[in-house]
Amino acid sequence: MIFLRVVTVGVFDGVHIGHVEILSRLKRLAEEFNSTSEIYTIVFPMEYYKGHFDGLLIPLEDRITLLEVYGEVFPLELNEIKDIDASKFFEIISKDTKGIVVGKDFRFGKNAKGDISLLEKLCKKKNIKLEVVNDLTENGKRVSSTLIRKLIKEGNIKLANKLLGRAYPVYGKVYKDKQLGRKLGFPTANIRRHKELVIPKFGVYLSKVYTPKLYFGLVNIGLRPTVEKTKNVKYEVYIFDFNENIYGKEIRVELLEFLRAEEKFKNINDLINRMKEDEKLAKKILEEKYAS
Repeated sequence: MIFLRVVTVGVFDGVHIGHVEILSRLKRLAEEFNSTSEIYTIVFPMEYYKGHFDGLLIPLEDRITLLEVYGEVFPLELNEIKDIDASKFFEIISKDTKGIVVGKDFRFGKNAKGDISLLEKLCKKKNIKLEVVNDLTENGKRVSSTLIRKLIKEGNIKLANKLLGRAYPVYGKVYKDKQLGRKLGFPTANIRRHKELVIPKFGVYLSKVYTPKLYFGLVNIGLRPTVEKTKNVKYEVYIFDFNENIYGKEIRVELLEFLRAEEKFKNINDLINRMKEDEKLAKKILEEKYAS
């Protein structure tokens, strides 16, 4: 028995609101044809191989989890497909296929020579329904993973969250560091994060923290210029109204608002006073915007 399918191909990093348009259309088309939906996600975009890539928005395993809501997921390594001729690549993805759904910027085949015009001709020959999804825009700019990475690097976390369709996550396993926060009166959970991910703008963020229980808190991202200049980026989470041992546990932090950029203070007392102001401002924002 031949099982028919509908397919889509793309990187889908972050699975943002533009991707959701494509994926939702894919799912509807699969229902229309009573077929399976298959999603081919390219692990890293071309920029990664060219050496000027800011990092993924989320780890691949999380991308797959989000994509699985819409169909069966198959990761593709770009190096394994980038030299395949456009027509040959189409033959691979069009086997037993009733429909193809892509974004309007979709390119395929060696040197990205395959475009929507070619895809339309090839689909017509094989009687495959092609749906091309128009871009979503925000203030005249196309919603894309590249744009969201740029916003995160600039600290524009509120707009980044809007385009993602959810709060941007920073998470990892809590490890024991030098306990500098505790000595300053602000005990923090230090987390190790995937190295291939985009690094947000250095500074202090109001955040949700899941331990897995929900709390609010502050996250400082940076190099600790006042107390010790480190080479590796530190992710330090100060959780409000929390006093538990979570070393070795995974916690999830969602960045809500960027409060201020990282600073080098003249002395420790100035740093402590600023941290107190940060906490006061964060709790004021929580009362005004996030109180249930």
